[in-house]
Amino acid sequence: MRIAHRGASADFPENTLRAFEEALALGVDAIELDCQLSADGELVVIHDETLERTTDGLGPVCAHTWAELRRLDAGLWKNERFRGLGIPRLIDVLDLVAGRALVNVELKSAEDVGRIERPVTALVEECGAMERVVFSSFHTEAVRGVRSVAGWARLGMLCQRAPVSAAMALAEELGAGCVVPRRKLVDAALVEEAHRRGLGVWVWTVNQPGDMRRLRALGVDAMFSDHPARLVAEVASSR
Repeated sequence: MRIAHRGASADFPENTLRAFEEALALGVDAIELDCQLSADGELVVIHDETLERTTDGLGPVCAHTWAELRRLDAGLWKNERFRGLGIPRLIDVLDLVAGRALVNVELKSAEDVGRIERPVTALVEECGAMERVVFSSFHTEAVRGVRSVAGWARLGMLCQRAPVSAAMALAEELGAGCVVPRRKLVDAALVEEAHRRGLGVWVWTVNQPGDMRRLRALGVDAMFSDHPARLVAEVASSR
């Protein structure tokens, strides 16, 4: 499965509707995004817990209302030609995707744990997108929280350091469908163990064709890439 990491983020401003639309146009199987709560409880799509890197705003995302966040420029940092692109809401992205691809929603901020799980799952349910959304987080309690409020939720267990066996055990406990390890952790033994447990292996972030080929040879189930065009081409060439 070919997953566009924050959309087509190498060439377009990450986590914007433009980046997601460009990824969808390539025919990816899924897009990945990062979700946080604004000060007034809106589900907004942005990676960093602070605004400075990818917008012209200042301070924590959670300290600003949606009315404030929607006025920020989230494209100019990438290139002048993207001036005027804004921070989207999760509902905006779900409307854009409209069933054309799977959506991996990463719950990003530690500040949101215990508060975001119910509204984010409620929105996905209201949109009728339960089968088309996978929730993940580096915050274990956020993943547990999603499971506690939404028995239907599809889950992925992110992991960035060894041993991945701990993430696999938690995935089994919570009924997750996959483990999501960083690229450098993945070897044949990891893939074999995950598959033995009935878990998929979704690998982040894979940008070089050589790594794509290596991981395909190992039998991984999905790759996240900032360069989805490369990933689409590599998968097509090896079929």
